[in-house]
Formats: sequence, structure tokens, C-alpha cells
Amino acid sequence: MFLSTSEHTLDSKNRVSAPAAYRAEVAGDPHQGLYVFPHPTEGFLEGGGEALIASYKRKLARLPVFDPRRRQLELLILGAARRLDFDATGRITLPKDFIERAGLNGRVVFVGRGERFEIWDAGAFDTALEEARAGARALLEDPAVLDLLGGDEE
Repeated sequence: MFLSTSEHTLDSKNRVSAPAAYRAEVAGDPHQGLYVFPHPTEGFLEGGGEALIASYKRKLARLPVFDPRRRQLELLILGAARRLDFDATGRITLPKDFIERAGLNGRVVFVGRGERFEIWDAGAFDTALEEARAGARALLEDPAVLDLLGGDEE
């Protein structure tokens, strides 16, 4: 599971150290790399291990083969995804077009989201985090959200 948030430096060769916990998460995968693609609608990269890609493939397979929604999502997710292997020091090299699409510049933030993670530009992440904090009270007072989270059960 991909958890936690950590900030790293993107060097001049487009390399960034992947968090050690993320490397450990995919250590059992046959290829032991991270799969990354530009989020289809937002300004960050999404990634995970082979399990994430398999999950997307299973979910997309529920739609008929020629369904335009399936074709579009396959193009945006499976067609865009690239396996990024670790170098000897645990770094991955982000493709230049991914860096440009996500607006990454110098400092990047890895954000764990359970079965997946995101890679944000540090400034954009700070803004998104502040927006999330600003909306948190209303979100946590929403009965539907409380029910989803299990209410007051412990």
C-alpha cells in the first residue's frame, strides 16, 4: 500500500528518488518498477505497481470492447502508462513529457493514496492541500461521508 507524503528533488536529468516505502511496496512485483502516467484530467502524475495496472485493466474490461468510454480510458491510462525502473540508488527517471504535463519543477511531492500514488509539483501540492483543509470541516460533517467512514465506530 502506498502511504504517506514526502518531498524530493527532481534533478537536471529528470531523476527523482522514489520513497523507500514505495520501492519496498513493489519489491515483490516481477518487474519491480513503478508504473506512472499523467492523470487524465488533473495536473499531477498517477502511479503504482503492477497491481494498479492490473486493477485498471480489470475495471476497464467490464465495458464492451468497442465502447468509446473504454477506448478513451484505455488510451489515457494504459496507453500513457510507462514502467519506470529504479537505478542503483532508488531513483526513477520521469519522461520529459510527463514533467511538462504535470508542471513539475525542481521539488516534487509523492502522495500515497492506498493502491496508488501521485507525484505533484511541490507548489501545486501545497495549494491543493490548503484547499482540502479548507473543505475538511464540511466534508467531515456530511452524513454520507461519515457513513462511508464508519461513523463513530472504533
